[in-house]
Amino acid sequence: MTVFALILAGGAGTRLWPRSRKNRPKQLLDIVAKNTMLQETYIRIRPMLSPEEIFVVTNRTYAPFIKAQLPLLPTGNIITEPEGKGTAPCIGLAALHMRRMNPDEIMASLHADHVIEKPEVFRRALKAAVKVAEHDYLVTLGIKPTHPETGYGYICRGELWGEVDGFQVYYAERFMEKPDEETAKAFLAEGRYYWNSGIFIWKLSTILEEFKRHLPGLYGQLMEIDSAIGTEEEEKVLERVWKGVKHETIDEGIMEKADRVMVIPVDIGWSDVGNWATLADILPKDTDNNVVVGGEHIGIDTTGSLLYSTKRLIATVGLKDMIVVDTDDVILVCPKDRAQDVKELVRKLKVNNKDEYL
Repeated sequence: MTVFALILAGGAGTRLWPRSRKNRPKQLLDIVAKNTMLQETYIRIRPMLSPEEIFVVTNRTYAPFIKAQLPLLPTGNIITEPEGKGTAPCIGLAALHMRRMNPDEIMASLHADHVIEKPEVFRRALKAAVKVAEHDYLVTLGIKPTHPETGYGYICRGELWGEVDGFQVYYAERFMEKPDEETAKAFLAEGRYYWNSGIFIWKLSTILEEFKRHLPGLYGQLMEIDSAIGTEEEEKVLERVWKGVKHETIDEGIMEKADRVMVIPVDIGWSDVGNWATLADILPKDTDNNVVVGGEHIGIDTTGSLLYSTKRLIATVGLKDMIVVDTDDVILVCPKDRAQDVKELVRKLKVNNKDEYL
């Protein structure tokens, strides 16, 4: 049984504003490596799969940029949704397209904005997950936590199912939303909890059956779209049906409800670059524990901060654990521990009709 990879690349990346913008989100930027995050994700799975076996789901605005960044990817493998409605609808839509090529395939659902520092271990884990998914299980990779992180969801493992290619496979007991700090510390000490990577592996037939069982309304909408795929009415039907699709995550809609879920604990050097603070965690530090990206920085008594500039020198005095981002038209100043709130700034810009800065 072979595999299709699905790269989710439709997110707006608002927590990395002002570098990430509505027409150039973080997954299309080279903020972590010399390649963009999307390209890094593609390169990471190419040793396993051909371009014909790799799909990207995104929106119509990003599609031309994705085609330019991944020129070997068949145009038909870029699946566009009219509007972002969460991970469940876009994964369901992609499954319909993949099923038409081969209904017996397995899908590996990946995110375009993850950093994985151990790609060979990651690929071995994926291959092990595929073998488990062949038994009609929904499989996810659980990241072994290194600290009490409050920005990620968690998965609690249950009993051992078995071992595959050196990886232990457990029944997933339950999924938890992002915890507070005390709960995160308890999770770390307990030893059975893993960060939810959002990396999922399943047979196309299995995941569509789970849609039918747990999200029957969405499943009905997907079947209506499916009947029009490949016809002259495809775009019109997709546009009409998608307006009625409710926002739903794959975690809440299916993974938290399904009873045939497995978790494979892994150490793959994984990070979800969700905001400026997490970006600072993975980039090289100077002798003052600062991360300087892009331009130049000169400082006095400045420690533990991220200084990002596209052109200008950033000069600081007495900063500790701060984020300073200087772009052509915006300067962001924010404490590291408030990095999640940058998303709220973007919402405020929308409310105040400051669209030129989005």
